[in-house]
Amino acid sequence: MIALLSAAIGNTWYLGFENDFILWFQSLGGKGSFLYYLMNFISMFGEEMILVGIVGLLYWGLDKKGGERVGFIMASTALINPLIKNIVCRTRPFDSGFGIQNLRDVDGYSFPSGHSSGSASTFVGATVVYKNKKWKWLIAISVVIPILVALSRTYLGAHYPTDVVCGLALGVGMVFLLNFLYAIVANKYFIYGGILLVGFAGFFYCTTSDFYTAYGLLIGLTCGVLFEEKVVKFDNTKIWWRVILRVAVGGGLYLGFNELLKLIVGAIYPDYKSAIWFERIFRVTRYAVVSFLMIGVYPLLFKQTDKLWKKWKWLKTEEPTETTAAK
Repeated sequence: MIALLSAAIGNTWYLGFENDFILWFQSLGGKGSFLYYLMNFISMFGEEMILVGIVGLLYWGLDKKGGERVGFIMASTALINPLIKNIVCRTRPFDSGFGIQNLRDVDGYSFPSGHSSGSASTFVGATVVYKNKKWKWLIAISVVIPILVALSRTYLGAHYPTDVVCGLALGVGMVFLLNFLYAIVANKYFIYGGILLVGFAGFFYCTTSDFYTAYGLLIGLTCGVLFEEKVVKFDNTKIWWRVILRVAVGGGLYLGFNELLKLIVGAIYPDYKSAIWFERIFRVTRYAVVSFLMIGVYPLLFKQTDKLWKKWKWLKTEEPTETTAAK
């Protein structure tokens, strides 16, 4: 009970073995060691750009319907995670006073691990969405990568073992919950709207930026999918270089639009980051606009570029790929 009360007000709390485990793990190799660089690399598989890139690979290139579902699972998990974090309010291991090093820049609260839940929701989500394919390699990846990400976050001093275990459980739980809802709810937009409605509670108590980022992403994804279905209706492709090009350009635009919006607002209102609520609403708006552009508007370019590839004789007539994985 004391531990729960401490968590509620943001104090440090931990199980008896957790600090010892992290200290032992970090003793195997500190900053600048091979282990340090390896764990920082692995940690990236739970971060925004890698996960967004995976969704982009599926959605823009290989399978629009499957990519949409994996993206929604990822974004929904990213929204639920900070709702829990800002209730539990557990501080980071490197703040415990036991000499644990902070080996990667992090902020916000610790429980549950966002990297662990994000990697689990994305990789396990892809495995469940494509279960009919029976790809053993995908099943192996969906187990190995989230576990490695969880271990990396512990080594880096960003999370306690209980943070990453519960993060993995949250990610996997969201996969099966949302796929169950897809199976019983006829209109997927009721699911999308329901998650946004649940997430809205975070505006009343969440203080960490990850909540506002995730809420914006989910708004943009929902509106972008609707726009794509009604207006754009692009086809996926079987040609590898077109897939790579779509993902590369899309990733560049995602980063570029984000930075451009920050530059524009920064030029108009240089001190906007010091205005807490303005910064939060701008973060929601920025991610909503960028994700809408990437999900709904960016695919408008595909048909135009196809004409160019055919004119240059780079592209022969191609049968559109059938996007049945998520049906």
